Amino acid sequence: MKIIHTSDWHLGARLHEEDRTDEHRAFLDWLAQLMKSEKPDALIVSGDVFDVKAPSPQAQTLYYGFLARVVKERLCRRTIVAAGNHDSARMLAAPSRLLEELGVSVVSSTSLDGGPAGRVVTVEGDGGAPALSVAVIPFLFDAELANIGLETAGDQAPRDEKTHAGWKKACEDAIAAARAAAPDAPVAAVAHCTLANAKKSDGESERCRRIGGIDAYDPAPLSGADYAALGHLHIPQSVKGFEKKMFYSGSPLKMSFDEAGREKSVNIVIFDGPGNAPSVRLAEIPQTVPILTVEGTPGEAEEKLAELVAADRNAKRFVRVRLKDFDGPAKEHWQTCRKIAEGSMTLILEENDMRPAVRETAGLKAFSGREIKQLDPRDVAKQKLKTCGRNFSDSQVEEFMDMYDEVAGGIT
Repeated sequence: MKIIHTSDWHLGARLHEEDRTDEHRAFLDWLAQLMKSEKPDALIVSGDVFDVKAPSPQAQTLYYGFLARVVKERLCRRTIVAAGNHDSARMLAAPSRLLEELGVSVVSSTSLDGGPAGRVVTVEGDGGAPALSVAVIPFLFDAELANIGLETAGDQAPRDEKTHAGWKKACEDAIAAARAAAPDAPVAAVAHCTLANAKKSDGESERCRRIGGIDAYDPAPLSGADYAALGHLHIPQSVKGFEKKMFYSGSPLKMSFDEAGREKSVNIVIFDGPGNAPSVRLAEIPQTVPILTVEGTPGEAEEKLAELVAADRNAKRFVRVRLKDFDGPAKEHWQTCRKIAEGSMTLILEENDMRPAVRETAGLKAFSGREIKQLDPRDVAKQKLKTCGRNFSDSQVEEFMDMYDEVAGGIT
């Protein structure tokens, strides 16, 4: 029994407002070709299919178009999709009855009503009998987990204790149901979560890491499965202490500049009977748009950027420029960098002043002595940006304030 494990597609995602549809389309084309050559029995997508809960028609077209291709070209027997924290559970599950008839099983928190058995999917082998049983634990909010944990933790237990108990029960019950559904088959568990000892890529792209104030969950409740196909964290990795059976496949695209130096991959997993550790190998995903960081003094950064642009003006690249070891304002250096890249497909999406932050004032203490009704919220927000320790340029501050005005303008 062979599966391909992938996760965190984040269809519709942008990098600093730069559209990435072509990158996602290239990934899905690559994945379809990989499935043609590998001939897996099943494809598992461990959550965060979309980047937002109300995905654009373009993002949905990519998703459903890919599923249609899998069905039409018979790329596998069964596709299993779990909902992640970025997904709308109801939206993802809405066409599930139709998709099920096409060999696509979608499991979200709406599947809780069916009990543990409602979150089990079996994959048939060549003889028609179940050859793999899959226990799916979709992303669950802390309130959902706490409700599940009431039975074992008790109503008077602290919320965190009930949440942990709910996590343990949700995993163990789903895995037990999967074992019961196909006693002679190996079991794979699918979960969208942060497990203890796992590595996080950065502080921004992995939203909602904290669940009910809890940073990470105990991996032990998943250990009853022969393989855990994990989603949510963007770095491909195994989980410490469970290196042979618990894996994050990671996101197919680099979701932030902090991931620039990392390879992206999907997992190809081959099972050899229940109770045996599966063999796992990685298939590296080609990146169609490089994500690069140019760093140094203004002179060094400008020289590196010029070399990059001169190498191929028509090659699309996303670039972060980081300046250090210089005096005076950074504005003129940013202007020089933009002028170097002007007219090329080298897109400067992020500018960082790496010098130690210099606070212009005493922060929000500048407003001390005033009554609340005398304060202008816009002035407070702008002052916070200027004194937060990030060395934002004047243009960056204004960009943030434009976003503030857009949001504040929509509040009635």
